[in-house]
Amino acid sequence: MKIGIFSDSHYCGLTFEDERHPELSFNKIKEMMDDFKNRNVEQVICLGDLLHYEPESEKNRNNLIRISELINSYSIPFSLILGNHDCEIFTAGDYAEISGFSIAPLSMDFGGTKLILLDACCDDDGTVHLPPANDWTNSYVPDSQLEWFKSELSDKSKNCIVFIHQCLDYSVECHHIVRNAVLINSIISDAGNVTHVYSGHYHPGKESVVNSIPYTTLRAMVMNEDNSYLIIEI
Repeated sequence: MKIGIFSDSHYCGLTFEDERHPELSFNKIKEMMDDFKNRNVEQVICLGDLLHYEPESEKNRNNLIRISELINSYSIPFSLILGNHDCEIFTAGDYAEISGFSIAPLSMDFGGTKLILLDACCDDDGTVHLPPANDWTNSYVPDSQLEWFKSELSDKSKNCIVFIHQCLDYSVECHHIVRNAVLINSIISDAGNVTHVYSGHYHPGKESVVNSIPYTTLRAMVMNEDNSYLIIEI
């Protein structure tokens, strides 16, 4: 089975005077979905920041409608982990209602492999990040979700792959790291059945090994004019 992954498209109608090019993200996502369809990808996961905030609320809604209509036209199951920029625009419930996407936290079983999608868009007191603004440096997986996470990891007959927007890799720039990353990584290591951890958020991307487990931070799709996504096979 093939899983398609991408992160940080920041789709919107804005133009930035730096290396970010959100105005290209619609066509990049189309190019990616064409490739996923041609290569028989059976599940797509966005690791967050699908959208970028625009000051006019109706533009944000129209952006989500337009990009979700494009993605859904390929009829490939699509799951989204909300990123910090997504949380500036919509609640998880609004995102799901408008787009039809499955929203993290959630898990999916594919034979002998379980995909677990975590949501770290919370303050350290468990308060969920809601529109119109949040502190992008303050990300935290709340205790209630960690108990669910441990339960999902408890079936040792399945290998598990973990996906999250913010980073669990200690080697990336510190503001991008989940506040309780040490605890989460301990849970992952102790489980003994996690084979890979994928994140976004840190735009340059990174490959690391933490507790003998490979950690991949995907390069942001919005960076520069070339495309960036990944297909993994399980």
